Amino acid sequence: MELIKQRVHMNRCNSREHVRVTLDTDFNVPDIKPDAKAVMQEKGEVVIEEVRILDGKANIKGALYFTILYAGEDELPVCDLTGNIPINETVELGCESTREDEITVHTSIEDLRGELINSRKFGIKAIINMEVLAESIYDGEGAVDIEGDDESIRKRKKNLDITRLILSKKDTLRVRDECKIPGTKDTIGRILYDDVSLLEVDTRVGEDKLVLTGEASLFIIYLSSDEVPQLNFHECIIPLNGEVNCGGCDETNVVQAEVGIHSRELEVKSDEDGEDRVIDVEIVLELAIKAFGEEQMELLTDFYSTKKECRPVFQTSYFENLIMKNKSKSRVNGKIELNSVNSPLQIWKVSGEVRVDEKRVVEDGVDVEGIIDINVLYQSADDSVPLAASSGVLPFEQHIQIPDIQPDSDIRMNAGLEQISGALLGDNEADIKAVIVLDVLAFNNIEEPIIADLELEELDCAARAREPGLIGYVVKKGEELWDIAKEFYTTIDTIMEINKLESDIIHEGDVLLVMKEANCS
Repeated sequence: MELIKQRVHMNRCNSREHVRVTLDTDFNVPDIKPDAKAVMQEKGEVVIEEVRILDGKANIKGALYFTILYAGEDELPVCDLTGNIPINETVELGCESTREDEITVHTSIEDLRGELINSRKFGIKAIINMEVLAESIYDGEGAVDIEGDDESIRKRKKNLDITRLILSKKDTLRVRDECKIPGTKDTIGRILYDDVSLLEVDTRVGEDKLVLTGEASLFIIYLSSDEVPQLNFHECIIPLNGEVNCGGCDETNVVQAEVGIHSRELEVKSDEDGEDRVIDVEIVLELAIKAFGEEQMELLTDFYSTKKECRPVFQTSYFENLIMKNKSKSRVNGKIELNSVNSPLQIWKVSGEVRVDEKRVVEDGVDVEGIIDINVLYQSADDSVPLAASSGVLPFEQHIQIPDIQPDSDIRMNAGLEQISGALLGDNEADIKAVIVLDVLAFNNIEEPIIADLELEELDCAARAREPGLIGYVVKKGEELWDIAKEFYTTIDTIMEINKLESDIIHEGDVLLVMKEANCS
């Protein structure tokens, strides 16, 4: 006889570490750029380029890529300075992490400031938060049956609801579209600054594919093509549509995809009238995809033989069960104070980034607390510094109901902004409205004793012969007919027949007749 075992692929988080990285560097203004008068806005993006695991530590290499908008000479009122600051950080991982783990690094910029040291030099200071996850794909294994034609074997099984990992992959998706400057605005002479940010993004699984739909916002600051160039801005929506190959998936699967912008390219083109009003946009999205399938596993939980000493050998195995997928949205409103030195005339761009500070499992779900880092870029009344920016934070709290949640449930969450906008309130205040999206997967962890092996021996026939042929047995607390039949090498059907039982339900204190079967003949 041999056990038939079934393996289930699952994703396990072996370590989750949080670190804060501080950067402080000076940058010179290139010779081809004009002198700087004042800082208008800072923008940054963290790119992780390499992660290596060695001796329980993750070495993370990357860079903070930044852009500073600053006030330049009158002929070029807005200039940009771009550069990068290397990041080389070593993070201690948990004791369960191994070299085979897949490392995922989530980053957020807590603070980024550009300070004007002199007309040819900036000081860049930043605080980067990193969440470092070490995950592994492992097999939860369980015996589901016994192979062989031994009719004396009695088997007990139960159904276990589990979630298996079908696919884990990283991929990219290219999206291309055009954005046209309306006739009410000046034609493009030169783009000084551009920014692409994701808005609502939805993903769903089809047959062997992931289907992505959504929107991205393109914002540009440009000089017109007039003889005396004028400073302008334009913002438009780029639709996102595409498919990524996901072999082995289908419509019944549950998917969670982290979507970010890897790169973008802009090219100014002429419209049908020969005017430079068309921007050709190509966006490369990077995706980290995990697809899960829910199934019911029929697990072999016990067995015995009426003719042999047949004992199961147990060990502990671990499974997980998806209890909820939820895409929760909430509105957040608040006010941001603007720089009183640069009186605002018009808001040009409001951007934000969601940062989740705490996920707290409670009785009926999870409480989420965090902030939205807000940046407001606006036209200033000062002609020498035509643009200014102010930043602030909007706190938020949200309760997500999750039935059947346990204190040790695994909550996997992606947070983003679906919408964000701002309006001026008086001279130095902006009213901000935003919609936060929290994409949540909640798993319950299942610790299950499974049968890993079996031991077989011949019955001690001499000992069996000394036992009485019929005994009266008093049912103990918690016992079932299965336990009694196993102890006396008989069957449930036999006990029910002798005692004329209509059901296999018994209670503490019941007296049953148990007949010895001639198993050694």
